[in-house]
Amino acid sequence: MIQLIKRHWKFFLIAFCYVSIEAAVRATSLIMEYQGRGDPLEAWKPFVWEYTSTWMVLLLVPAVLMFDERYPISGKKWYLRLIAHIPLTIVFSFAHIVGFVALRKLIFNSVDDVYVFTDINYTILYEYRKDVMAYLSIMVVIYAYREILRLRNGEAQIEKSEEERIMVSKGGVFKFIDPSSVHWVEAAGNYVELHVGDQTYMLRATMKEIENRLGDIDFARIHRSTIVKKDQIHSVYPAMNGDKNLILNDGSEVRLSRRYKSNLVLN
Repeated sequence: MIQLIKRHWKFFLIAFCYVSIEAAVRATSLIMEYQGRGDPLEAWKPFVWEYTSTWMVLLLVPAVLMFDERYPISGKKWYLRLIAHIPLTIVFSFAHIVGFVALRKLIFNSVDDVYVFTDINYTILYEYRKDVMAYLSIMVVIYAYREILRLRNGEAQIEKSEEERIMVSKGGVFKFIDPSSVHWVEAAGNYVELHVGDQTYMLRATMKEIENRLGDIDFARIHRSTIVKKDQIHSVYPAMNGDKNLILNDGSEVRLSRRYKSNLVLN
């Protein structure tokens, strides 16, 4: 989770700024609405209501992104993976509701006030309706973000030939690279990101397909979403739960999962 946020910190920073501004607009609108009805509202409360809800959604975005990276909506059975997101919306909504209620109670109690959570059935139905739309919005933003990265970073295609070269394009310029020049690979939903030196290319493929193409002599699958070239590993240090973190020569930090540790022999 931490590595994922580090890799996409710009995305999360932009999302944080956007939703924070949007929450402030909704909060001030509530204040104006109550003021217009002649029913003054303590100014701090709408901000607590809006920000606790908004930031809880934002905290759940990495989990949605991780799920979609592992089960992207692509391939022949894309509809089955799409259906898998339906129960996830329920989990998403439950976590959202529990989270913002807990935060509101904590904040209200800290100022000697009481946050009342009543009519649970209605609230759950009301919030779930909004959370489904929020979930869909998150998915749309994630896929739009990936498309922007693909256009910005360039795209790769596996050439169908005996040389097994990879054709990459950026800015309308096409060239061929040898698979051995790839430093590391990470999953990105329907794509994988090929990191070649200081360049990144998006390849529409699964991790299994690119793993088979690169082989296991020079490369190692170290995580369900990561493949590294062995000679690019600079240092290793322990992580939680028996995993390890690898620092690559380009400064990138990736996780070596216990499940894949047998693929990489470390001295």
